[in-house]
Amino acid sequence: MSDAAEMALGRLSSAHLANLARAVKAGWVTGETPAAGLVSLVGPAAEPIAAWLRSLEAEGFTPAQIKRLLDAVMGGRERERVLLPELVVSGPDAAGVPTADTYAVVQSLFQEAETEVVLAGYAFHNARELFERLAEQQKRRPALRLLFHVDVPRPRNDTSSADAVVMRFAEDFRRRHWPWTPFPEVYFDPRALDTDAKTRASLHAKVVVIDRRKLFLTSANFTEAAQNRNIELGVLCSSPHLAERVCRYFEGLRGTGQLRRLP
Repeated sequence: MSDAAEMALGRLSSAHLANLARAVKAGWVTGETPAAGLVSLVGPAAEPIAAWLRSLEAEGFTPAQIKRLLDAVMGGRERERVLLPELVVSGPDAAGVPTADTYAVVQSLFQEAETEVVLAGYAFHNARELFERLAEQQKRRPALRLLFHVDVPRPRNDTSSADAVVMRFAEDFRRRHWPWTPFPEVYFDPRALDTDAKTRASLHAKVVVIDRRKLFLTSANFTEAAQNRNIELGVLCSSPHLAERVCRYFEGLRGTGQLRRLP
């Protein structure tokens, strides 16, 4: 296989691969099919794919063997999709780099949730639109448990009591980010409210875990800019083992009182 053909085959979408496999099996496509006849099946990769088919037939491959080869490529991709993390980005695309969109991934995860959503975020800004689909999913599935872990910072030069800062944050969160009922279980790290900068700490994690089976780790906060416009990077993986460990980590912090529940 030529380098150009190998690269073209590797870049074909799964849909294009499936189209090509069906066409080869049905006899609609052979090594004699001109590149123009492949455009509707494989798009701009038609020329190198046509050359690849010609080379296979020249080596004695039958249509059934070519289809099995294409099926093997698709099967390998499916196994990789399950085992390997997927790159998720906000911001502009880079040519030749397959990625998924942060906003689309988060919304899709919210819509998939059946039993539990464990979420952590550092910054929230007018997040009502971001959470609307999750609120709708909770209405469809009343048993769905929502656990949010957030940073409750002490505003600069604010000398209010920690309780007062927490109450203002809770009111603001309900008004601007989650105006629906029931309200999620929201937890925070009280160290963020320390007046001493040497002991103050932030809950800076950004993660979404769905049903303890899918895990999305990201640099993106729950703001419109971070989900759509900023350059943000994350990884999405289907790993029940890792997802369970993240959930147990937060459970441990809640159980020992290191994270407290928002009133």
